[in-house]
Amino acid sequence: MSDTTLSAQVNAGIVTAMKAKDAGRLGALRMLKAAVMNRGIEKGRDLDDAEVLQVVSQLVKQRRDSIEQFAAAGRQDLVE
Repeated sequence: MSDTTLSAQVNAGIVTAMKAKDAGRLGALRMLKAAVMNRGIEKGRDLDDAEVLQVVSQLVKQRRDSIEQFAAAGRQDLVE
């Protein structure tokens, strides 16, 4: 495993996605970075890797819940 933090890996991923012009990946990474920064502001300090993983888990859960709700409502366009 490398010595870099998850936050640093997210930042590096943003740079890579920008260079590759990968809009989907860039948007997801920016959303993750914003959520991590917001949680850090709430706590008044930088997050450690375990806390960053909690933020990731919460975001994944939110997206899965949204997909289920869209599917139940028959909104296949939003599910995709």
